[in-house]
Amino acid sequence: MSDNGKRVFISYAHEDRAFARQLGALMEQRGVAVTSNEANATRGRRVDDVLREAIERATALVLLIPQQTVSDRNITWFEAGAAKTLGKPVLAVLPPARTPGSTELPTDLAGLLVLDADRRSLDSIADMLVQAVPGEQMAMATN
Repeated sequence: MSDNGKRVFISYAHEDRAFARQLGALMEQRGVAVTSNEANATRGRRVDDVLREAIERATALVLLIPQQTVSDRNITWFEAGAAKTLGKPVLAVLPPARTPGSTELPTDLAGLLVLDADRRSLDSIADMLVQAVPGEQMAMATN
């Protein structure tokens, strides 16, 4: 856990793994504890249980918006929906070289502010996300 109590879960499609790792590393350098949907089931535990617990522990979810054509995009929508249901902020990022027309947000997530990686540097995106992620005390106060 980070000293500031900020913990994010990064949700992404397989094709965005490298970008997710870069962004996660920058956020960790800025004091945020980061976990992602790369979590594996431990012996005797289902992957969905491990993911659910990781989302529950997070103070926010960072959603890397997948392209409409990727097969695992529904997993990211499920994770974002779970975070929203739990009252966690969902912070959206459009990965580089992705046109807004190649993506579509589900209706319940359509009102999100989206940070575009083609319009901002990765450092700038990490800084903005770190500022937007509530610490543990703030997250507990809003739940």
